[in-house]
Amino acid sequence: MTPRHSRPEDAEKNLQEAVRAAKEERDKAIAEAETAFWTRIAELKGSYRGAQTDIAAILNVTRDAILKAIKKHTGDQPTS
Repeated sequence: MTPRHSRPEDAEKNLQEAVRAAKEERDKAIAEAETAFWTRIAELKGSYRGAQTDIAAILNVTRDAILKAIKKHTGDQPTS
């Protein structure tokens, strides 16, 4: 068997910190993308009468799900 490599001092602590930082960065990017997406959907749903229904069909969700997602990710009080 080959000998195990010795682990540098604080290697585990450094690894944990790096992974946590990468996860926070990923979570922030996901939240920003969700906010951008639902802000755009909020704009598009006012394009024409029935646009929200068409968007719901395209996204394969209910109209109510669109309203809830817009409210959750943008903080807006959606109309219709």
